[in-house]
Amino acid sequence: MSKLSIIVIVATATVLTVPNVTHAQQNVPPAARQAEADVESAVDRFGIGVQGGIGLDPELINFGAHGTFGPIFRPTLQFRPGIEFGLGELTTLFGINLDFLYSIAGFTRETRWVPYVGAGPNFSLSHRGFETDDGDNVDIDGIPGDLADRGRFDFSDTDFNGGMNFIVGMRRQTGMFFEMKATAWGVSNVRLLAGFNF
Repeated sequence: MSKLSIIVIVATATVLTVPNVTHAQQNVPPAARQAEADVESAVDRFGIGVQGGIGLDPELINFGAHGTFGPIFRPTLQFRPGIEFGLGELTTLFGINLDFLYSIAGFTRETRWVPYVGAGPNFSLSHRGFETDDGDNVDIDGIPGDLADRGRFDFSDTDFNGGMNFIVGMRRQTGMFFEMKATAWGVSNVRLLAGFNF
């Protein structure tokens, strides 16, 4: 066989195969196409993310994770429940946040940074204390020094606090965000956070 014959056979096979593939894709039932569109829409409405930063008053190193559901009711509104941990010299914190975020209108997909605001309830467990040397034998709140030093993660003297988060932030379309979260009536008053949404 000559090279010209091989090229003609390959070209003919290609031309005959392409319409069949297109024809096979057109035979997908409308219900299956709708199911595929529904699954894609549901996946686009859910995301996860991580964040970390510092807390001020009390001074903490914060880190946590969250889920994002949205848009809800409006294209600019999202629900972002999450958990956070905070470790500091005097305070250990575990918190649950149920935040709603509102993206400021007027920005398009081409906008690099999109500002947003948010609010939501905060529920947290915290333990405040300090450690002493064994030789100090210092009484803390009437507890002898040898019993007072129980370690960082002893939650026997834990406080439960409920508060309200207020959030101001900026996020990129690629997923990175920076925000300031202030909590009224809660444990950690102000947190400066950076994170990424997947």
